[in-house]
Amino acid sequence: MENNEIEVAPLRMGTAIKGLVLIYGLTIISCIIVNIWMKASPIGPWTGDDIQAWYWFDNVTLQLMALWWALLFVVVGNWPFNSIENPLVKGIVIIVVSWILGWLTAKGIYWTGLGAGWVFPIVGSIYFLLAFFSFTGENWIVANLSPARQFSVLLLLIWGLTYIITNTGLRWIPAWWFPFLQMGSATTLLAYWTRKMPQPVKSITQMLILFLCICIFLWASKLMGVWDLKQDGVSTFWNLGYLTPDNNWLLWFMVGCSVVYGVLIPLHNWPFTKIPMPWGGIAASVFAIALIFVVTGFLKSLIGSVFTDMNEALTYGYMGVNWSFVIPLIFGIGLEKPYLWTGQKTPGTWEDVDG
Repeated sequence: MENNEIEVAPLRMGTAIKGLVLIYGLTIISCIIVNIWMKASPIGPWTGDDIQAWYWFDNVTLQLMALWWALLFVVVGNWPFNSIENPLVKGIVIIVVSWILGWLTAKGIYWTGLGAGWVFPIVGSIYFLLAFFSFTGENWIVANLSPARQFSVLLLLIWGLTYIITNTGLRWIPAWWFPFLQMGSATTLLAYWTRKMPQPVKSITQMLILFLCICIFLWASKLMGVWDLKQDGVSTFWNLGYLTPDNNWLLWFMVGCSVVYGVLIPLHNWPFTKIPMPWGGIAASVFAIALIFVVTGFLKSLIGSVFTDMNEALTYGYMGVNWSFVIPLIFGIGLEKPYLWTGQKTPGTWEDVDG
């Protein structure tokens, strides 16, 4: 297919509606089911009143672990399921296996005696390492290996390095960067800014850009009164303060993880693709940030009428992160046909753009 046959900045409303309905319809349905499940059969060692206090944590742990396994399958070409010819069947199998492995991984944290205090350090670290090696890193470390070897090497590297990270003063890599990675990835803004750079320098540069975004984000959060820089950080290394007890910051973060990729990908970044990079990507990211505030405010307004408390709101705010990746990356919705940003020469890459 020649470039002149590929649409520039298209509006594909049918795909957008289909993707948004599937992603957020499944978000609501699965959240209802998982909340019931976690209350009936907790992942953690909760009993009595503790179940009500911790079910949201189990919900988040389970769906994040399930998503991590699904993403690992994606970055190695859907191995070992790549022999399944029917895309729908293959997608369903990957989801089922991912949720089974997610449950086993989440449960394993308690089986090994680590406890709830290890969940976020483990989750944050394994997501960072998968992103560094495979998303921003474009699988640079395993590029020449077969899918089976890619899977094995990435699994060994990620879990081995996670063990090292979580047993040092670093403790973990907080996932505060995740919404901003989604903005940079969905819009390809990060790829544009780091075009023509070799790996792993490209991945390192992109992660440093995300760290800069985090610093600005936490400063803004302090001004909004939802982040306290005087509190102890999540580790001696990450001594950057902590969120306020009302969990408003946490809800914003969780919503941010759920609505960026899940909205921009089905929309094909329209109408921001009409604006040349980098301003088109920046405009799309500003739109995503505004959307996060709107959705966060909406969910907060439902506490007391629809949601019992903030904990329940958190589960719905975060469940969307799973489906916002699964629907496009596994089922291909939103990624069916290539398109170009204004000024882009080849779909999906900026490597051939000068400047």
